[in-house]
Amino acid sequence: MNSQQNTPLTPGRYFFALSPDTSSRMQIQHIMKRLPEDPSLKLQTTANLHQTLLFLGQLDQQQLNALLKQTDSIRFPAIDMQFDHLSYWDGPKIFCLTSRAPSSELYNLVNQLEHIASQADIKVDVKPYLPHITLARKASESLDVPIAPVNFKAEQLVLMKSVSTDHGPQYQPVMHWPVTAD
Repeated sequence: MNSQQNTPLTPGRYFFALSPDTSSRMQIQHIMKRLPEDPSLKLQTTANLHQTLLFLGQLDQQQLNALLKQTDSIRFPAIDMQFDHLSYWDGPKIFCLTSRAPSSELYNLVNQLEHIASQADIKVDVKPYLPHITLARKASESLDVPIAPVNFKAEQLVLMKSVSTDHGPQYQPVMHWPVTAD
């Protein structure tokens, strides 16, 4: 499959994600403006908005090379879904958008990525997948804010690198894979 590599892959923390299209980003920004004005709340930057599919963790060069060999097999259709609920997750203390009816294509892609990671000898924490888009960290309590559903259309898969900065993590897209026609 045709992939596009933005930068050389070097050891670091990586994950697979879907990036929101421009319309989805605008809808998400509108929802974020409705979150409480709390100085301890850490809002995601627009550039960092994404839907994590599989966290790969800290990868060395050998694991990255093995992963790249396995990614030739990635095939997935366009994924359309709605994020229709603003949730508070107490464990990680985040506000996130969740979907009450995620698409089966999404779960198929996550399963495919778990298999690819396994084939590349990358140990991932396989647990039930919960589609979400993190809006803010360091949230302290749940809130009841009605939202209009966000129509999320993913047309490419992204391998992202998490880089720690003084202003919190920055997520750098390093490779992209477009959808495939069935």
